[in-house]
Amino acid sequence: MPHIAARPSKNDKSGAVKYMQITELMGDDREIIIIHQGDEYHLRLTSNNKLILTK
Repeated sequence: MPHIAARPSKNDKSGAVKYMQITELMGDDREIIIIHQGDEYHLRLTSNNKLILTK
């Protein structure tokens, strides 16, 4: 189970923002699919270690 740290933030209604390492989210994979309101979003790690989110 990934460890998610919460830090105070003025931008979040709950007062905290979740922080996690990308490796905790993606593991050894280079791409994951995130479902949001029934739509699929692809989060991809490029060969230059940049993150790209596409619908």
